[in-house]
Amino acid sequence: MQTEKSTLTLDEWINLILWSALILGGIVRFLPGFLAGFPLNDGGMFLSMVKDLHATHYLLPEFTSYNNVEIPFAYPPLGFYFARLISDLFFVSEITLFRWLPPLIHVLTIWVFYMLAVELSKSKKIGALSAAFYALTPGAFGWFIMGGGLTRSFGSLFLLLTLYSVLRLFQSGEKKYIFLSILSGGLTITSHPEAGIHAAATCILAWFFFGYTFRSFINAVIVGIGVLLITSPWWASVLFYHGFSPILSAMHTGSNGTSIWGVLYNVFTDSGAFPILIIFRIAGVIWGVSKRHYFFLIWTFLPYLIEPRSAPSVSFYPMTILIALIFEEAIPWLMARVRGHVMQEERLHQNPIYNIALLSLLMVIFIDSCLYGYRLVGNSLKGNDLEAMYWVKQNTPTNAVFITITGVPSAEIDPFIEWFPALGERQNLSTLQGYEWLLADDFYKFHSELSELQQCDSVDCVEDWAKHKKLSYNYVAVFKTQTTQIDELFVKDQNYRLIYSNDDVVIFNRK
Repeated sequence: MQTEKSTLTLDEWINLILWSALILGGIVRFLPGFLAGFPLNDGGMFLSMVKDLHATHYLLPEFTSYNNVEIPFAYPPLGFYFARLISDLFFVSEITLFRWLPPLIHVLTIWVFYMLAVELSKSKKIGALSAAFYALTPGAFGWFIMGGGLTRSFGSLFLLLTLYSVLRLFQSGEKKYIFLSILSGGLTITSHPEAGIHAAATCILAWFFFGYTFRSFINAVIVGIGVLLITSPWWASVLFYHGFSPILSAMHTGSNGTSIWGVLYNVFTDSGAFPILIIFRIAGVIWGVSKRHYFFLIWTFLPYLIEPRSAPSVSFYPMTILIALIFEEAIPWLMARVRGHVMQEERLHQNPIYNIALLSLLMVIFIDSCLYGYRLVGNSLKGNDLEAMYWVKQNTPTNAVFITITGVPSAEIDPFIEWFPALGERQNLSTLQGYEWLLADDFYKFHSELSELQQCDSVDCVEDWAKHKKLSYNYVAVFKTQTTQIDELFVKDQNYRLIYSNDDVVIFNRK
């Protein structure tokens, strides 16, 4: 940052902020995977789907091999095809790609978000500030840099590209943006199911604010038809193999809505250790109301009405633009009130007080994001976990059926549970992933039952769980580190034989 005597031009200041966003944002996105040494949290089912494409020579399979329960290969496949192609062309292991591709794609998202913010605000300064706050906001990147971010990061990238292209189409009417809107919209839908829903809803909102004309309506219809056509090879294949069943099932497994207090809690809470951004979010909403920035305000809360599960990730986009408006509009207004004269906008970037305040905030949230990323490192497979899974793959029958007990009550944040069928290549009855395409309304019941299983404190509890669900199994993998010490109870039980053990995991054969 420069003082008033600096010769830093406005363009140089904008470039400095933007490149700081990309570099520092890249650090906080790549650091967790570097420290973990393995993809963060989830991605096991997606790994199997990438490998399935190799087995079928890039043809869309009817089912995925994951967990041996005939899960429809209905998930939007763009990320899988991209990873498969990169792996085959450059001889890179799939695990390596799951570790590094998601953060790389999400760094590109920072640049696209800058373009979108400039288009919405008509200001490169606001665009650069928005990109910086988005890049460094704790919680804005977590789900996108995990192993499962292989699909989520592409969905985020193309959602923003879709909105940018649609805005340009509404405002300029140029035919090239019809093509770009169709292309980016198609890539969004084939990247991630929830991203497609949010992209459609936001584009409709943008039409009401920026394209409320008959000509824009016709262009929007053309784009919609075009997106359906270019995505048809995927959805037509799914319908041919399975009909509407998996799609309807997945729709039933989304969140059931969020109360107004839940929405306010999500918007005005912070995932970081220093809750300084809460103040700026509240100030941003107040400023947005006072200056009638209704598009950003509605966009902040709209995702919770459309699809609550991914809503927080989408809500970050308008919220960070509102925070940028605090620095571009509200702070100059406040400084003018204090000094008694209007601050010249073109000289604001050379004001030392302004730059010190901005630099201080960016450094605080950068540190906070690093701390947030460090917390993600613990939710990843460790050496003993991998060793146990590879032993299972090499030393148990291919038709072996496992129950894995880790003590983690939420299956969606249990990496061992999800990666076990992909790396051990054996069926695991306590794995949740993939059942969203099969169980429809019973998905949450199954989720609850798996939580009950992980809280078992006796061998009888595990056996009763399986008996109640009419499931049979012949192997049990147990974490030693859980407080119930259930692994010792299996050792003492005569119906189970210890066949493998390391410092963290023990495996039993049911006699």
